[in-house]
Amino acid sequence: MIFSCYFFNKIMKVNPFENPSQKKEDDAAAEAETKKGEKLVFRVGMSPVESNKKIGPIRTHLYNYAFAKSEKAKGKDSKIIYRVDDTNKEKHDKEKAVEIYRFFTETLGLKFDITPDNAQKEIGQSVHQSERQEIYAKYLEELFDEHVAFVDKKSGLTLFDIKKFIEQYTDEIEIDDLLRGRVTLKLEDNLKRGQPFFPLMRSDKSSLYHLSSVVDDTTFGVTHVVRGQDKLSIAEFQEMVRVALGLEPKKYLHTPMLLDEHGKLLGGAVKFDDFIEKGILPHALISYMISSGYGDPKDTYPVLEEFINNFDYKKIHKNNGKFDRNRLDDINKKIIKGVSPEVYLESVLLYFSKNNKNHLAEQLKADDDLAKLLISFRRRPEESLDIVERILNPQYDKVDDEKRRVLISVLDYLEKTGGEFPSAKDVNLDKKSVYSAMMWILVGKNVFPNIEKVFDYLKSHNMLINRIATAKKQIEIQ
Repeated sequence: MIFSCYFFNKIMKVNPFENPSQKKEDDAAAEAETKKGEKLVFRVGMSPVESNKKIGPIRTHLYNYAFAKSEKAKGKDSKIIYRVDDTNKEKHDKEKAVEIYRFFTETLGLKFDITPDNAQKEIGQSVHQSERQEIYAKYLEELFDEHVAFVDKKSGLTLFDIKKFIEQYTDEIEIDDLLRGRVTLKLEDNLKRGQPFFPLMRSDKSSLYHLSSVVDDTTFGVTHVVRGQDKLSIAEFQEMVRVALGLEPKKYLHTPMLLDEHGKLLGGAVKFDDFIEKGILPHALISYMISSGYGDPKDTYPVLEEFINNFDYKKIHKNNGKFDRNRLDDINKKIIKGVSPEVYLESVLLYFSKNNKNHLAEQLKADDDLAKLLISFRRRPEESLDIVERILNPQYDKVDDEKRRVLISVLDYLEKTGGEFPSAKDVNLDKKSVYSAMMWILVGKNVFPNIEKVFDYLKSHNMLINRIATAKKQIEIQ
């Protein structure tokens, strides 16, 4: 009996004297070690056009970036490449490419592993598609050899023949989508729609997206492609090119789209800077972009690193969502109160510069006391702009006769005392009237945050006496 069991276990590759529970632990540890050493390569394909600053595409890039960086944090060999899709000589220029790159790295603060600056050193090749045309041409020759590519004599375009591909290979291709599982692409549907071809190269011999993207993914070693659901419809074209070239498949992850109230792509003022100009903090906008398509929509992410460290691609929503301005405003209020003083001030300075108030931004940078005063108020950026302008150079609101009487009484007291903040008893008025008068005298309006702090600021900067004199002149003029 022992003899026969020995041979049975040998055939099954099992040690009869091995502890089963210990084996499970060992196998799990071995699997974890394998995954830890797994090499993952993600890529961001960025065309140098303004549309890449829209919050919809940015949201997908954030998920892509978080996926790559979270895998690295788990100990895996994970990298993310910043690729420049600049093959269109008429639409793409180097200045715009640099501008878009700086927007993602400086404004959004994303740190890519392979960039236009270090690509030659890190991987020995350019990430500018405009500089990779010879590489694409070599792969195109293989497609010619496979008889699935040809040059259209009328247009000069190099086209991929879908019908020939179906005849030579298959009429269905499956892709592995991490959110949707196995997705079947039925190629004959293209023929039914009257689309027997798709373009690979322009008449000027510059490569188009379906060829260059597949080739780049191969030569860069890309393992994961994260992009919007709108790109799912073109996956079949790239997969046909991949199969015809005999290249390894990739894992896909198609993220949900951020749509308008009618279920269409967001239009109008939907670029990142459009929201910053309207007083939305960058951290609030990033937090909204993340939560609008990931996990619980009520969650906020004031720090991007926190989102990355806890990222789980399975929490990305499968369905498209609609842009909710009220939700964005709510997040903005929370972020304003919750971010560090330094981040809040940086956001206010950015708002000033976006609204052509660079002189005030510079003054705020140079005046620590004014900056601290503004931080203590924690108001929306547009309110902060009004606060700074009022403190430094008030524009006085009109007053009625009753208000004028109160103002004259308070101004007389300020002049007699050399600039002491009056109490209600000092001027024989109620407290509300005193504070309203002091707001008008110091900043030109009847409602203002913590006028006592403003009073102390003006006094410590030797601006109080002059402000009182200016207010008195305004009373005389009115």
